[in-house]
Amino acid sequence: MTLIHNQYGSIYKNMTDKIIKQSNIKPELLAPAGSLDVCRAVIHAGADAVYLGGSRFSARAYAENFSSEELLEAIDYAHLHGRKIYLTINTLFKQPEMETLYDYLLPYYEQGLDAVIVQDFGVMQSVRTYFPDLPIHISTQMSVVSAYGAAYLKSLGAVRIVPARELSLSEIIEIRRRVDIQIECFIHGALCYCYSGQCLLSSMLGGRSGNRGRCAQPCRLPYTVLDDQKHRLSGPECYPMSLKDLCTINEIPRLIEAGIDSFKIEGRMKSAEYAAGVTSIYRKYIDRYMSGGDACPSIQDYQRLLDTGNRSGFTSGYFMQRNGADMVTLEHPAHEKNIEAWVDAAIPKIPVRAEAFLKINEAAMLTVSFGSLSAAAEYGTVEAAKNQPISREMIETQLSKTGNTPFVMDSILIHMDDSVFLPKQTLNQLRRSALEKLAEQMLEKYRRKAQSKNFPEKDYVRKRVNCTNICFTAAIEEEPQLTEVLRYDFIKRIYLDSSMYTHRHFAAQLKEHVLLIKESGKQAYLILPAIFRRDTARFYKENFQTFAQMGLDGYLVKNQDELGFLEEMDADRDCCILDHSLYAYSNTAMSSYQTAGWKYDTIPLEMNKKELLSRENTSSELVIYGRMPLMVSAQCIYHTMGQCKKTRSLCYLKDRYAKEFPVRTICSECCNILYNSQPLSLIQLSKELGRLMPAAYRLHFTFETKEEVSRVIHSCMQSFFEHQTPNMTQIIGDYTNGHYKRGVE
Repeated sequence: MTLIHNQYGSIYKNMTDKIIKQSNIKPELLAPAGSLDVCRAVIHAGADAVYLGGSRFSARAYAENFSSEELLEAIDYAHLHGRKIYLTINTLFKQPEMETLYDYLLPYYEQGLDAVIVQDFGVMQSVRTYFPDLPIHISTQMSVVSAYGAAYLKSLGAVRIVPARELSLSEIIEIRRRVDIQIECFIHGALCYCYSGQCLLSSMLGGRSGNRGRCAQPCRLPYTVLDDQKHRLSGPECYPMSLKDLCTINEIPRLIEAGIDSFKIEGRMKSAEYAAGVTSIYRKYIDRYMSGGDACPSIQDYQRLLDTGNRSGFTSGYFMQRNGADMVTLEHPAHEKNIEAWVDAAIPKIPVRAEAFLKINEAAMLTVSFGSLSAAAEYGTVEAAKNQPISREMIETQLSKTGNTPFVMDSILIHMDDSVFLPKQTLNQLRRSALEKLAEQMLEKYRRKAQSKNFPEKDYVRKRVNCTNICFTAAIEEEPQLTEVLRYDFIKRIYLDSSMYTHRHFAAQLKEHVLLIKESGKQAYLILPAIFRRDTARFYKENFQTFAQMGLDGYLVKNQDELGFLEEMDADRDCCILDHSLYAYSNTAMSSYQTAGWKYDTIPLEMNKKELLSRENTSSELVIYGRMPLMVSAQCIYHTMGQCKKTRSLCYLKDRYAKEFPVRTICSECCNILYNSQPLSLIQLSKELGRLMPAAYRLHFTFETKEEVSRVIHSCMQSFFEHQTPNMTQIIGDYTNGHYKRGVE
């Protein structure tokens, strides 16, 4: 295999020893487009496929995006040039939106749309039902990080995954080896600090949800970093969550050899100059490498990439490193934009052969052909010239004027009588008609006919539930909290967070806690990690039978990878509860999970009261208290600040309004979880919550002391059983209702 610049030291060398060449197939170069002009530009620059958003359901809601007419035109334009169009419907759907999905997709499906990119589990199943031959690509918003998730989603109909950008190249290769599914990876553009799809920061702070394509990017703002004792680790103008932009132009050979199927450029909100410029450079070096040439980029081309825009320089991302301060801007990120018109503007044209027949007193006829396809058109009547006949040269000139069509006349053969006359406009119309018919023939193979939508939506019947009989559960993230929650009989189930345990002593500590819970007559559930990467999955596979034998009643599951893992482990699905990070916004999404065997879920955190009232909640838990996680990141704040503690610990990010956001370092999983500055409380709304009819109410304890846990539980008893309204401000201080009263756009 070909080795390239060894600039990563021992980390890189260890990976080099493990990697063997995976593929000799040229990867697809996938470019972004926020408008029809950008779509044309990136195709001209060498993109094999273009991903774009329509008028709805796009994770870039503030991009220009495409009208229905423009999207249909883009599909045809790409197909005439032998390229593909992928449509992003990669947001979470509310139920009324879900009911419009069929009509929204229908015209694009029939036009020949090549694939859809999805995040919502209900959308995935609906597309599979209504449009079974439309390829489904899994968005990076689903946070797939292992072969378990890839295999599980493939079994449900996905043909491609876009794994989390945090994966190393060796993890991607392992997915490639274990699962026969296409893999698409980002190679250039902006990086999120959080695992995509696991971020609620913008949503909770301002109601603009990243899951709905409306992220306000509060992670790009300055924060003061404080340690666990609230001592400063940074100045006030620090940018600890603003990552540099990704650039992998130096890694093209290695990425190709890893067997990645599609190289994806980020930037649907960028200009045509940016998208086409970046596309053309990656096209150049991919082609060079595949033809056996030198794939080392020139200084000039690297500078051109910098000039298109960057945040304080570039990073090669996570392919070769787990995380690091060199990936973070830290200081105010400088955006350089000095884009020049250096992209080759030559438009690729389709060469056609033309043959004209001009016989006096007969209709003018033109036949055009491309490959085995041909089309003929007739228009007007050829007349004998009364004065000056039309020349063969003039006829050829007019027929050659293909203008902004995708065609160019490669050869023109003219059969004509002597001294004929035909107006120029007749020749123009003849040319247009023939080329339009040829285009229709070329596009015919892409057209489809959809079956009618005769799949009735499930008619949900609300079951009346006595509020006082609803189960109460408690999740804990600190060991001292356990003895406190065990004191209360009305709490029937305890969730033990896996981050409490070190891998070395995991089984012994967990067994002790499970025994205490069972002795109290309660159920014991284990909360699986927020992210289930390769090393984590290996640990759980090695210990799964041990966990099962110690009396665990079930698992709280957080991601698609864990669903795939539990399926492979043949776990009892009735003992698995999906957490709020496995989003079930709509009844359709919830029903899709149930059809797949997962009966119980947690109500998403971004839904408001009105939406919750229209949701079927009788198999769902509602979180009524807790400091909610807003971000899960592969980065580490302590590590970024050069003070890695190598142990589970806390730090804080203080924003410009002096709000302090706790960040928990979970070293066993090598990740950070950022929590809201204020706890969520719906405890005081018990009278309203009864109308939602959830299966259970959950209290989620994170950093609370035993005394604080006790106060929260007593307020819960006061509200739900004594029918009094507790003053939560006096009990817990400042708190938030979350999205219960406001929701998200």
